[in-house]
Formats: sequence, structure tokens, C-alpha cells
Amino acid sequence: MWKAVIADDEGVILQGLKKLIDWTNMDVRLVGEARDGQRLKEVMEETDPDIVITDIMMPYRTGLDILRWCNEADMHAKFIFISGYQEFTYAKEALQSGAVDYLLKPVARKDLEDAVRKAIQKLEEQNTIEIFKEEDDEMYQLFREINDGQGFENDELYQLFEAEEIDFEGHFFVGICVGIRPDLAADMIKDSFERFNLLRFSIYNQIAQKLRGKAFVLRKDDCALHLMGVFPCGEEDTFVETYVMPVVQQVSAQVHTELSVGIGMYSTDAKQLKNAYKTAKFAFELYYFEEKPLIDFRDIHKDYTVSFEDYAKSVDEAYHAIIAHDESYLEKIDKIMDKVEAIHYGNKNAALSRVLYFVAEIGTKLFQYQLIEGDYNEMQEKLQKDTESRKTFRALRECIRNYYQNLWILLDNNGKSKDKVMIEQVKNYIKAHYAEDMSIKELADVACVSQNYFSALFKKETGQNYKAYLTSIRMEEAIKLLRTTDLKTYEIGEKVGYNNVRRFVDAFKQIYNVSPMEYRKSLI
Repeated sequence: MWKAVIADDEGVILQGLKKLIDWTNMDVRLVGEARDGQRLKEVMEETDPDIVITDIMMPYRTGLDILRWCNEADMHAKFIFISGYQEFTYAKEALQSGAVDYLLKPVARKDLEDAVRKAIQKLEEQNTIEIFKEEDDEMYQLFREINDGQGFENDELYQLFEAEEIDFEGHFFVGICVGIRPDLAADMIKDSFERFNLLRFSIYNQIAQKLRGKAFVLRKDDCALHLMGVFPCGEEDTFVETYVMPVVQQVSAQVHTELSVGIGMYSTDAKQLKNAYKTAKFAFELYYFEEKPLIDFRDIHKDYTVSFEDYAKSVDEAYHAIIAHDESYLEKIDKIMDKVEAIHYGNKNAALSRVLYFVAEIGTKLFQYQLIEGDYNEMQEKLQKDTESRKTFRALRECIRNYYQNLWILLDNNGKSKDKVMIEQVKNYIKAHYAEDMSIKELADVACVSQNYFSALFKKETGQNYKAYLTSIRMEEAIKLLRTTDLKTYEIGEKVGYNNVRRFVDAFKQIYNVSPMEYRKSLI
């Protein structure tokens, strides 16, 4: 059984990863966990794990620091990185340093299972490395890592490359990814997978043949043909227009199908071969966000400045707009989608998961305050199907806008007073923060109304002002502490929000007609 350790500085995520998949069924035993990089190093020294699943950004030492240390110490552990940081540079460095995979939060069960299987395969290959010829041949290793047991056999790939007799001297190489336009491919597969297969095989074969001598095939999969182009140095700015696009356009016209192209990074350094492949694949998959027939990795300049805090704030603003019946709610929903796209740019599955998550988060709150009823469950099921069928992020945006327009109508039909909902929110807030200093401004902000309006509204809905309500909640908590603890009177007063013991005693007597000490004695 393989040994694995998990590391993440967020306890909730750490526990979630432990429960996300059936480790035993995958022949893996969890032997340790850590909340920071230094502790991860210690756990690895103690357990000598086969697999390390770690967040890339942690206190004291990053996951990359630990991977470098592991490489220097000649340890055999395979690393899987998990991170909320979407910059491709992190993934690039992780993969360059030998990581098996790089997953973005929130992690899907299937993605983690696939990554663990990949790590196990690497470990098994490591134990039987003698079956592969020319172990020190960097190109052969590239084929083995990229192919990962799919598509061509390794020997077949190696022979194909040798047959091309491509001279790297005076040339640069670049990743090229070509396939049927992703949104069209999805429709074709739905209509007839057999016809789709015949068409893509024809396309792959024609492109490979027409680019023979300029590019060799690395991999064929359902989505795309992956090639490594080799072109003369000095043609870095023209090779796409000169060699690649004429072939793609010719094949596209012959099969009457629109094709999509991803161009990766280029280099003359053989150590960058795998990154050339991966960046081309990354560019090809960006069609979901960009909807362009040609996407060149060199032209991607995405600024990942949006934080999860920005996203959470936008979700909160949209929720409050909905319950306040503010007609700008759709603009706020659009802002959430902007932030989701910025955070998960390049990762279709993560973007879709994040969208479904925020919709469920808002819906749960609305359901909690009885603003929506039974029809809501049907809407959620329909939304799940609708979002999965959308082929681009733009189409997903439209789907979510339609959903909230329908939800708006449902809220109108249910007709519960928005004032009651706001006051319920404030009451819940007071119950959660009763031990803190609390001002009318703070509570008015929670309700998203002015202070004067809040004061009148609270009195109207509860029959008392907010100070009296706060005091009653504090006294209820004081009674619990008097009955269940041996805390002194001043200690109980501090725990329920009174820094002055006299003020606490006076407030207690005003409600219960006895002092806290007298109440406690009455319990004996």
C-alpha cells in the first residue's frame, strides 16, 4: 500500500481532502498531515511518503520549497499541488520541478483521483524503469510523460520522431494543439460519437501529413491533436501564418468543419519541451473563455489580481440586492461572474464549480428566510443541467442571468416582506456577535438600510429597540454560564459583552430582579 501525506494551511480544506476520495480503495494509506511547510518537511522525514498532496502557498515554507528540498534529498515522493493561486507560472514551476499534477481549488473528486492514479503510475514506472529503453534520452522521456499510457505506444512515438530526422540545430520548437472547435465538438459527440471519431481521425491524419517535416505528433486524444513544431530560428513571429494556419485552413475547408488552434511557448532548450506541449494545450482549452479560433500563449496577458475576498464580497452584495429587491441585482450577478472568470481563467471545470457554488450559497440563504419554497429545488436541478450544457463562459453567463431573472419572478410571487428578512438577518448577527461592542451603524449596515430607517424598522418588527434586544440575548447567555460554569460574576459579564461589572449586574437585576450571585445561590 502506498503512503501519502496531505498539507494545507486551511483546516477545513485539509479535512475535506481526507474525506474527498476513498484512499483505501486506491491502495493508499494516509500517514500524516501538516498545516505549514515546516511541519510538512518534518512529517515527510518521519514517514517517508510515496505521495505528497500539498497547497503551494503555506506559512514558513511553500510547497515548492518542499519539492526542491525533496529533490535535493533524492527522495522518491511524487508531488500533487493544490492551490487557489491560478497564475500559470506557479503551475509551470511546479511541473518543471517534477510535480505530477497541479489542481486548482475547489478540487473535484475525479481530478484528485486522476492525479493520485497518475502519481501511482509514476511510482510503478520508477520501480520498473529498466523496461524503457534509453533512459537518459530526454525526448523519449518526454513522450512517456506526455503520453501517460494513452494514444500512441511509447515505442511508436519514439520511432516516429526518429523517422522524421528533424535537426534541432538552428531551430526552435513550439507546442501546437489543433482540434474541432470545442463547442462544435461537444454537439457532434452528443449527436453521434462514431461520426465524430471518424471526422477527427481524418482531420488529425491530414494535418499530421501536411505538417510532416515541420512538426511531429506527440499525442492524439478526443479533444485535439498535439504536435511539436520545429521551425528555423528567426521565424518565431511568422511561423504560425507561414506554416500552421495555411494547413489548418485547408483541412478545415476540406472537411467543412471549423477548427481551433492553440499555440504554446517556443524555445531552443530541450528542457522546455514539456512546457511547450502544456502551454499549447492550455491555449487550446482557453476557447471556453476567449472563443477565438487561434489562441497564442504568447498573447495571453491575464492579470490575476482578483482575490477570493473580492469574490466573496461580490456574492454578499448580490445577495443583499436580491433581498432588498434592488433592481441592480443583475449587475451584481455579472460582477460575480467577472470575478469567477478572473479567478479561474483557463480552468473550465473550476469556473463552473465556482458558479454553481455561489448560486447554491445565495439560494440556501434565501431558502433559510423562506423567501423561496418548493419550486426552488426544481430550479436548482434544471440549472445544473443547463450549466453543464453550455459550451462557453459567455453562454454560462447568459444561463445564470436567465436563472436569476426567473428567481426574481419567484420571489415576487412568494411575496414575503423584505423588511422581515432584513430584521431576521440582524437578529442572527446579534446572536453571533453579542459579546462585542455593537453600534446602530453596524447593524444598519448588516440590514443595508439607513440608521434612522433601521431603528424604526427594528422596533416595528420586534416590538423593542435593538439595545433592548441585545441586552436580552446577553442575559440569556449569562444565565447559561451561571448554570453551567463556576466563572466569577465579572468573568461572565466580560463573556457576554460587559467590560464594567456594575453595568452587567444592573442590567441583570433589571431583567431578573435578582443579582447574578443571588440567582446562582437560588440554584443550590
